[in-house]
Amino acid sequence: MAENIQISKLTELREQRIFFALGWTAYFSTYIGRLNFTASLAQIASSAGFSRDELGLVSSGFFIGYGAFQLVWSFAGDTFDPVRMVFAGVLASGLFNCVMAFAQTPGFMAVAWTLNGIAQSAVWSPLLRLTVERLPGVLAMRCSIRYSLTVPAGTFAAYALSALCAGIGSWRAVFVTAGILLILASLCWLRGMRPLAPGDALLRIRGKGRSERQEFSLRLVLLLVPICLAAVLNGLVRDGMQTWMPSYLSDSYGLSGVLSIVLTLILPIVNLTGVYLGKLINERFLHNEAAVAAVSFAGATAVLLPAIFCQQLPLWCTLALLGICAAMMLSVNTMLVTLVPVRLQYTGHVSMLSGLLNSATYIGSTISGYGVGAVLEHYSWSAVLTGWCIGAAAASLLCLSAARIWGELRK
Repeated sequence: MAENIQISKLTELREQRIFFALGWTAYFSTYIGRLNFTASLAQIASSAGFSRDELGLVSSGFFIGYGAFQLVWSFAGDTFDPVRMVFAGVLASGLFNCVMAFAQTPGFMAVAWTLNGIAQSAVWSPLLRLTVERLPGVLAMRCSIRYSLTVPAGTFAAYALSALCAGIGSWRAVFVTAGILLILASLCWLRGMRPLAPGDALLRIRGKGRSERQEFSLRLVLLLVPICLAAVLNGLVRDGMQTWMPSYLSDSYGLSGVLSIVLTLILPIVNLTGVYLGKLINERFLHNEAAVAAVSFAGATAVLLPAIFCQQLPLWCTLALLGICAAMMLSVNTMLVTLVPVRLQYTGHVSMLSGLLNSATYIGSTISGYGVGAVLEHYSWSAVLTGWCIGAAAASLLCLSAARIWGELRK
């Protein structure tokens, strides 16, 4: 049996690099096909005449579809062929992006974007499971962390594309372009993975995993509760900022829709520091993903306070504060959604665990998508910023409460 497992791992450097490139590109493309709506929110509102709460409902539709079906696909990802699941998810997302280009009403948009969320929810968990199964241990950990770079890279690409299309006066072109890119990415994934992840190798790994997996202990189950709650709050703050920052800059500083989108491109650039800073703190100092998440949440709380209590900060200062907060949220996402399931691979449920935590994150994203729009209809941006600050502080305490036990259980 051990010999079969050795055959099933990718040992050649060239194959490992191709595998990572295919996985990174496939997941990167999904961010273009989900954040293009977020980036075009202000432009759609002004061009189509939809209200903020209507567009917030469309945004929440994606998160509802993504969060709910993340659990479904994550359980399936431990059983079915992950290569085909990733292919189907990316391909379907491309098709639904093309459908969005023909939307004429908020209701039609909400349905199409919810279906897009359902399609994209089939990508992450099978991809993470496949990475753990096909790559050697240390390399699998490194590649899993590097997948986090798809967030800032995809964000930058989506906002740059949206700014370009807004500049020429066509927000619909954003969805057509993203759809084509997703379809091409899905075909590249399927073609490239055929020699790298043959079905017989995956079946051998699956059989080995079932014989050696360890059952969840009650202690581990209870530990996942505060971590899941913290993931919910991470999604609330992270995606709330990502979705509404162009509108915030437009309302608070009187910027045009195009300029607001362009300035929001600062976020993904700064986000890169969040991935590597969290990794550095974890590997050299704390050696505890929950503790790193607690520190990151605390840092986000600290940088949000000036934006709440100091009215009309200079634009550069506001961008710096929100950029740092976004970087801290990406650090949290890397720790909780990526590294926690990888550390628990000995349970044999990498896909299910990653899906559970990712789903928890998108519960928060769902709340932020519609909730921020609803709050703005009755209150001000100060109320929104206060809510994000309270959420980050509460999440820091949750992660801190889980840190000691997690340090004992992680492998």
